[in-house]
Amino acid sequence: MNFSSHCDLCEHQTMSLDKGLICKLTHRNPNFKNTCAFIKKDKKFLKKLEMTNLNLEIIQRNKNTTHLSFYLLIFIGFSLIFTGLTFSEWSIQSRFLWGVKIGIIGAGITFLVTAYAKLNTFRKKFKKAKLDKIMIDDSLKKYNIEYYPYFDFKEKIHGIQEVIVTLKFKNWKKEQTQTSYKIDS
Repeated sequence: MNFSSHCDLCEHQTMSLDKGLICKLTHRNPNFKNTCAFIKKDKKFLKKLEMTNLNLEIIQRNKNTTHLSFYLLIFIGFSLIFTGLTFSEWSIQSRFLWGVKIGIIGAGITFLVTAYAKLNTFRKKFKKAKLDKIMIDDSLKKYNIEYYPYFDFKEKIHGIQEVIVTLKFKNWKKEQTQTSYKIDS
């Protein structure tokens, strides 16, 4: 069993250089089958749960913008390459013209590489955020805890946006939590 993903949600988790992951209550490495009788899900748990869901929500909200910029950069890149290839007629006598053509084609290739890099970065972030959420959800499922996240994105002021994260719980001691985060975008 992967104790790390399970114990990351607990207030009793600590690290030791010689033993690794340690429980503060038992002073030993975690040793349980599916659930831990000593787990304490409180501040650390809520913060990790809120931040994981918020991170995934922000990435999903940026999906359309990322794809739009990808297609725009691809269009600009291919347009520049086509323009460079058809720019005037190819003349060996004019070194300046060769330089301009190669520069335009090089700029087009740069736009294509940038487009791919943006899309690839988005995919990596999305995959990691989704995996983090799945790990937390799997851990909570073992304790029969369900939650429903709600996000209230306020207006951006000077590039900083306030987001109110509300979590409604089922089968947990708290019915609902609400936390405000400020995001620099």
